[in-house]
Amino acid sequence: MDMETIMKMMLNSGALEQVSGMLNVDEKGAESAIESVLPMLLKGMQGQMKNQDTQFGFLQALLDHSKDDTDDLKKAVKNVDMNDGAKIVNHLLGAEQEEVAAAAKKKSGLDTKTILKIMAILAPILMSKMGKTAKTETAKSEGSNIFNVVGGLLDGVDAKDVVNILGLLMK
Repeated sequence: MDMETIMKMMLNSGALEQVSGMLNVDEKGAESAIESVLPMLLKGMQGQMKNQDTQFGFLQALLDHSKDDTDDLKKAVKNVDMNDGAKIVNHLLGAEQEEVAAAAKKKSGLDTKTILKIMAILAPILMSKMGKTAKTETAKSEGSNIFNVVGGLLDGVDAKDVVNILGLLMK
């Protein structure tokens, strides 16, 4: 699951319109915020997988969220548990979530509180999509385990993606 696929999934599915409507913000600002924070959420997922102290819990959370109904992203956004999303964002980004939101604010023009809400909407959906993809790929790959599959999926998000996004945010 590469960065481009994830961006297209979130922006071309009706989810963007749903997010902007829920938060009463313009679509252009919501799109800019989503483009800004998605790479950082994925980078947070990478960090969870690379840290031996958090790997198991992260994999369990992915499997738990893989059961969520996210086939219709517009509906998934509408029904998202933002409290759960905020907890996920806290696990993925920790103290950096404020920095990520502040950087996205510069690019999108949305306030920090709204950016944090957008992250709380996106995080459970991302966890679900990643968990479903990992389960499917694990089932397809004989001799593979979920740890290797998730690691491989997250390797698709490289430092270049994050650096490019941060470069745009700092302008």
